[in-house]
Amino acid sequence: MVDRPIGRRIADAVARGAVSNGGHVAVRRVHVLLISAAAGIVLARAADGGVGSGHAGVLDGFTAASVADLLPALVGAAITAAVLLVVSGSDAGLALLDRLGLAGIGEQARATANGVVWAGLVLLIVHFTLPAYAAIPGGAIAVGLGLATALGIVTAKLHRAAITHEGYRSFNLVAMLLAAGSVASMSLTPTGEWWTRNFSTLGTSDDLAAACFNVAVTVAGAAMALLGPALSEGLRARRFELRPGGLIVLRVLIAVIGVSLMGVGLVPIDHDADLHNLFACGAAAGFALATLAIRRFARRMPRALVVFSYAALVVEVAAMAGYDLLGLFNLTVFEIVAFTLVFAWLIALVATTGHHGASAERDRTRLLGVHVRWRRRVRRGASMRHAPGPGARAAVRHGPGRPGRARHGRRAPRVRVAESCRRTAGAGADEPPDVRMGGTCAGG
Repeated sequence: MVDRPIGRRIADAVARGAVSNGGHVAVRRVHVLLISAAAGIVLARAADGGVGSGHAGVLDGFTAASVADLLPALVGAAITAAVLLVVSGSDAGLALLDRLGLAGIGEQARATANGVVWAGLVLLIVHFTLPAYAAIPGGAIAVGLGLATALGIVTAKLHRAAITHEGYRSFNLVAMLLAAGSVASMSLTPTGEWWTRNFSTLGTSDDLAAACFNVAVTVAGAAMALLGPALSEGLRARRFELRPGGLIVLRVLIAVIGVSLMGVGLVPIDHDADLHNLFACGAAAGFALATLAIRRFARRMPRALVVFSYAALVVEVAAMAGYDLLGLFNLTVFEIVAFTLVFAWLIALVATTGHHGASAERDRTRLLGVHVRWRRRVRRGASMRHAPGPGARAAVRHGPGRPGRARHGRRAPRVRVAESCRRTAGAGADEPPDVRMGGTCAGG
């Protein structure tokens, strides 16, 4: 075997993708565990009556009394984990629930649950930043209800549309972990009105509050870098007409965003402000390049993705100008806008490209099953014709011009294959049925 250059091997690895199906399951389980832990922390603070007060309460130590106080939080964390496992579960996992007698959890129910979780996270974020909305008409109640309703509906509809995409289900939990870790940090932080300074202040207190924020940001960044190939896999479809090297460049840019996000979590702003800001700028630059060059990755990028990419870039530049040049708002607002745009853009990438690929894969699988069944029946008919017995005698008795039982048994599957090919041809698959089946649908 010829030893290939290291650069070529790395490029091939990036093109193939870094996460297998088993890897997706592992990523989702880790994120479910961390999100449920964050939910347990918030519930423990609520039971302690000190949410947002800047002290840890029952979380300071584990006495017998504190364990009793933590019991509702543990139950809540377990319920959160169960809900998220169902929301993000694969078909195999849901089939296991059916065998356990827990049938009836359909795609719509899973999508609704996903929307409810996201709406709850928004309400908690608004709750922990109440003074920030004092100048807004209607105050925190209007802001919370408006944002929670809008995000809940959008995420529910998106989950319903993209639920079959493995990469989307994993990345949905990545975004959810970043939000949940931030909420847990908000419930514990002793930094006061952190939102008047910057979002990174949540990671500066050197305690459990800082750990919640920094761990969530670091893990989310690592998962983003690993899931980049899965998020962009849909662009391999022939209809998008990938440009040479386009997919690799896109995946490298996604990895740059993820690694930069990891750096933001690993280097708190109070430890090394310059390096922390360098990582933050790296994430912003990677996102800006990805959106600006969106048409360079493939010749026929989805129009909706192109429009959203340019709009997101305009919003990011406007937010930076509003913060840095005009002083209309503080750094926290800019950071929230930037984080939201990055995750929304990556989810849009999956929603506009990944669903098509999933449909094509299902069509290939169905046609392959029909093809295998047809081959088996042809072989069975041939063996009946050549072997002695009632089947062979019937074939001889009817002759070549009369449709005997064995001859009819050979032709029926071809009719079914032809009908299946005609149905599949209009199903929106990437390639015509005759190409996908290597000529089977064309009669070969």
